[in-house]
Amino acid sequence: MIAIRKKRADGCRVYRPTPGEIRRACEAIQATWSPQERTKRAWGMHAVWWKVPLIRLSDLDMVEPIDGAWADSSDLS
Repeated sequence: MIAIRKKRADGCRVYRPTPGEIRRACEAIQATWSPQERTKRAWGMHAVWWKVPLIRLSDLDMVEPIDGAWADSSDLS
């Protein structure tokens, strides 16, 4: 049974499903899915595998720090 609750402020009837009602509705919808649809929805339309960004350590010599000081400066005693 769908519970219709009244909004106290203006007396309007508002549909607020319970967690059980939401779960049952989701299960009823998902029961109609084909295996292909289920796979598509499990991974998303454009699923992208994230990879750890790779850097070359040799490129780090050329990067200036935000404060403008170079790592090979003589003032780093």
